[in-house]
Amino acid sequence: MNLECLPNETLLDLFEYFNGDDLLRAFYGLNLRFNLILYKQFRTYRFHFNSISKRILDMICQQHLPFIADRVIDLSLSDGDETPEQINLFLSYISSFNQFTHLQSLTLFHLNSHKTLLILLDECRHLNNLMYLNITSWYLSKDQVNCQVIVDNIWSLPKLIKCDLNIDINKHNFLCLPTIISLSLESVTTHRSDLKMNQINQLLEYTPRLKHLLTSLAITNDDYIPSPLSMLIDFENLLLFFL
Repeated sequence: MNLECLPNETLLDLFEYFNGDDLLRAFYGLNLRFNLILYKQFRTYRFHFNSISKRILDMICQQHLPFIADRVIDLSLSDGDETPEQINLFLSYISSFNQFTHLQSLTLFHLNSHKTLLILLDECRHLNNLMYLNITSWYLSKDQVNCQVIVDNIWSLPKLIKCDLNIDINKHNFLCLPTIISLSLESVTTHRSDLKMNQINQLLEYTPRLKHLLTSLAITNDDYIPSPLSMLIDFENLLLFFL
């Protein structure tokens, strides 16, 4: 079948199945019509940069991203062994996250710099449509990390619905509870936090719309004091999963 015979609406539906870098490499430059569809009409780019080479990242960020940043809805970055320093390289190409006006999902793999993490969370304030945040970081230094700032910045994101935190600080638990109320968060996963019942109560207090919680439960709860809040929460609407 000749793709050029397909109407624009069908091509737009087809493009939904492509990762952004594959889409641009396959179709951009074929002819003017495809270029216009990609730059002017297609509005749901998904870039999973965690599995691409530096050469492709450079090409996407230099040639295409300035023209389509406002139509990126899903972005994944990684500082893993196969993509070292990718996150800082990506940040060097953009002036601010405020150009990603429709970004809904942000995933950060192997983010091992506390400074970079704080920069990214600060930039997330510009993402008015961000609903899903996934952070994996295993090698942060305990002496440098301000857990409270990290958590409070996340809880302050106005439309965030789901947050998945897998953070290891020198093989210590990432244990920090919010001091800012989130009126949007409905699902929270903390892979490396041993919470006591009192701390779960506090988490619920600052996350009143929480429906799903996946965490580790500390066995020792000698200091547990029943909270009046726990009597007010509708536990039928809250699913608790313990690692």
